[in-house]
Amino acid sequence: MTTPSAWIDARRDEILSFLGHVVEIESPSEHKAGVDAVGAVFAKAYEALGLRLHLERQTQYGDHLIAESTATSGPRVLLVGHMDTVYPVGTTARRPFTVRDGIATGPAVNDMKGGLTVMLWALRSLAETGRPIGPVRVVQNSDEEPGSPTSRDGWPARAADCDCAFILEPAGEDDSLVDVRKGVGIFRFSVTGRAAHAGAEPEKGANAILALAHHAIALSAAANPAAGTTVNVGVIGGGTWPYVVPAEAWSRVDVRVSTKAEAQRIFETFGAIARRAPVANTTAKLEGFFHRPPLEPAPGTDALKAIVDASAREVGLAPVYLSTGGASDGNNIAAAGVPTIDGMGPAGAGAHS
Repeated sequence: MTTPSAWIDARRDEILSFLGHVVEIESPSEHKAGVDAVGAVFAKAYEALGLRLHLERQTQYGDHLIAESTATSGPRVLLVGHMDTVYPVGTTARRPFTVRDGIATGPAVNDMKGGLTVMLWALRSLAETGRPIGPVRVVQNSDEEPGSPTSRDGWPARAADCDCAFILEPAGEDDSLVDVRKGVGIFRFSVTGRAAHAGAEPEKGANAILALAHHAIALSAAANPAAGTTVNVGVIGGGTWPYVVPAEAWSRVDVRVSTKAEAQRIFETFGAIARRAPVANTTAKLEGFFHRPPLEPAPGTDALKAIVDASAREVGLAPVYLSTGGASDGNNIAAAGVPTIDGMGPAGAGAHS
């Protein structure tokens, strides 16, 4: 009997052709029609494998695709990937899908249409070599890049009866996988002051920008590099004219944490900063939350890694596991208590570039 890996090797050109096809279908997160077109390609392929299809309909973003086998015997495996990309429509015209010197390039070839392709063809290899596809649930969502706004709350339900999950985000250049990801919080810190003429009566004003500058320094100081916590005041705005004491100012802040305890510390620290008034007669407001909890190994992850390691050795790989500051849907799935291994897509680099 032909092995799945031998079947895959014999169809490498066909797989690359399929990958090129879905890369050429441009699907930035905000382009619903493009994302749905990618979903349609995979829906047809999964239906041909006998999987049952379900669409979670969306209005702003593409529809989330779920494909599920009818098998009931054995552990239920959750396979996850996203169909949206960060590349605006028109990018493929400038940078089409290309294979040169054994390397495939093109918009989202790495993050993560390559992973979606691997996911499909792995299941095809089982069916085509006479091996049954066991209990498996494939979920391809449409909005991972902006933080999964319409899909993230549904992960506990989608993963509730699953024994393990594999996230087909790209592996590292050295085939490294991911078992720990930092949690991500996005916050808006806004300050209200009092407008006044900057030359004639500045004493009647309360400078919101000056207050925000003090707050930004305090927010940045909440970082804890030893614990893996980073704070980036990434965007600021405020004021109207140079000769007006600014009555409003705001900033957007990115926070990455390795543990739930650090997420709680950050939230409490930011709240305390918002209650201060470094400039008299100014007030601050904190908005935001951690939309990605840290991916911390759930019970059973070590046993799952042992299975992955044994399978890797059969095809000549020896994976290592890394922690990364980038987030994925794996964060939310692991938080639901499902043993999760991320980075199971093709080895590569240059994501989002």
